[in-house]
Amino acid sequence: MAYGTTAAGTIVKETNISIRRIPIAASTTITKGEVCNSDTSGNLVTSTTGQVAEVNHFVALETVDNSAGSAADLYCPVAVTGHYVTVVAGDVIVAGERVVCSGAAAGRVIAYVAASHTIDQVVGIYWGKESGTVATAATTPYAETFTDTADFSPGNSAAASVIEVELL
Repeated sequence: MAYGTTAAGTIVKETNISIRRIPIAASTTITKGEVCNSDTSGNLVTSTTGQVAEVNHFVALETVDNSAGSAADLYCPVAVTGHYVTVVAGDVIVAGERVVCSGAAAGRVIAYVAASHTIDQVVGIYWGKESGTVATAATTPYAETFTDTADFSPGNSAAASVIEVELL
């Protein structure tokens, strides 16, 4: 049996909530696992580092390349409010903290800080990061052992960690 990490943009808990398909903005590529929002025309764009307020946030479930297309030529499947989905952390986040879009890396999330953000910028709640590890023995037959503290342990994330977020 082989161990593989969970990629960003994966729904990790079953819910009775359907995914949605949203039209993509002109000349835009949406990458699986990115946090996205609709632009003023209702077309999907990667959430910017400007931390847009008062918009619904989504997570792309597939990579869709509309870089040569017009607005709404292609649609992207997305996770919506209520889904538990994986995204990429932009910095250290403590389990249970609210998250907002990163100010440094588009499509990633960072911890919500009341002094720096507004409540209407919140994307979701961080619940845990992927915690499985594979260790390879240093001598023949180079056996591999797998340690799994949980699928997504409630430990602090690090920058670039794949984390589980409940979308709000």
